[in-house]
Amino acid sequence: MPRHAGDACQTIFVGERDYLEQDELKAAMLRKLMAAGGFISGEEVSREMGVSRTAVWKYVRALRNDGCRIDAIPNRGYCLVEDPDLLLPFALKEKLKTKIMGRQVHHFDAVESTQPLAYGLAQKGAPDGALVVAEEQGLGRGRLGRSFFSPRGGLWFSLILKPDLPPQGALAITLLAGVAVAEAVQELAKLPVRLKWPNDVLIGDRKTAGILGEMIAEVDALRFVILGIGINVNIAAFPNDLKDIATSLSLELGRRVSRGDLLCHVMERFEHYYGLLLARGPGPVLAAWRALPGTLGCPVRAETPEGVWEGTAMDIDEQGALLIQTSDGIKHIMAGDVRLVREVGRTK
Repeated sequence: MPRHAGDACQTIFVGERDYLEQDELKAAMLRKLMAAGGFISGEEVSREMGVSRTAVWKYVRALRNDGCRIDAIPNRGYCLVEDPDLLLPFALKEKLKTKIMGRQVHHFDAVESTQPLAYGLAQKGAPDGALVVAEEQGLGRGRLGRSFFSPRGGLWFSLILKPDLPPQGALAITLLAGVAVAEAVQELAKLPVRLKWPNDVLIGDRKTAGILGEMIAEVDALRFVILGIGINVNIAAFPNDLKDIATSLSLELGRRVSRGDLLCHVMERFEHYYGLLLARGPGPVLAAWRALPGTLGCPVRAETPEGVWEGTAMDIDEQGALLIQTSDGIKHIMAGDVRLVREVGRTK
């Protein structure tokens, strides 16, 4: 059952799966089953792993508990029937090619939100790039206090970041995340994507991913950023209030997509641009954002604490703020709700 948000920091390590010895051995067992492509004898696995036959059976049982379908037949051994595509740390470790992002993974089955869990871990000293991932969220959070539909089949995670940047750098990190998600979707699913400032990834006019950046900062430096990302991957249907404005990769492709592969692609693209951001400033990130279609050149409506503005999105400045040409001149939008105007009287 999802945990109550107020209990999140106190119970943060309950049910958590890290890269402990058992996970390493389960990873080795899973790797052998996948490499076999059929049945492999328990005796062979026992000999190659240097463990007892009883230990082999224990790891098979543990993998089954994690959702792996494994057949066991006397005199034939074990066979992995189906990979359930769970976002387990030991399985992700096999695929990740990063040096920082996602090298520490905290996995949960069902939570209210990964954001407070990541916040608690950051307070406890979790490293830059630590990842909190859940199979399902009961109270997923989006920007401006909105709820985020987060059932099983999607990719829901929070990334802990500890960059050496001023507080103004937080917006560039959000834009960076959008670029990383968009490029990962393009690479893996071969789907055309668009970016809506500052945090939505679209396919056509329908949202397929959202990003929530929350920071803890001193006067002149970020302490840490918690970057929440939700991607609609293998979601077959949406509630009535979302079905016309949201889509998933599986709906667009007509087939399922590996969530583990997609998460690893996102981490790899994110690490690439994160390194550029820290080494060279926001320029490369902003250039990559500008290169993707979606917002610039489009008529928009911006609802901000300072007022409501309508006009054409012209560019983003050196901090990532959106520049809108209005009848009253250029408006710099650092925060707010920006909608793409598609028809007179209708916004999305």
